Amino acid sequence: MTQYLQNSLSSKKETDKFELKNIFFSNNEFPNETDRIVLGALSEIQPTTRSELCKKTGIPRTTIYDALNRLILKKVVIKFSTPRKTKGRPKVFYRIG
Repeated sequence: MTQYLQNSLSSKKETDKFELKNIFFSNNEFPNETDRIVLGALSEIQPTTRSELCKKTGIPRTTIYDALNRLILKKVVIKFSTPRKTKGRPKVFYRIG
């Protein structure tokens, strides 16, 4: 478990609210602990990719993907890509919206 993940878990147990850029969310709004960890990481490094979130948090890629999808459905996170000049898949980025 990475240091970031350990710090996130310990700080989330101490309080029932957390702050992201002066916006307060209660644990009732985001009961899933992974969602809160992903939001915390996104607030520090955005826009970012799934692989960068995996490296930052130590959470597996599929778990990050599921958490991001839940947060997108709640309209908290925005998914976007930038146009490419070469062939291939565009890089997908995420940010708090």
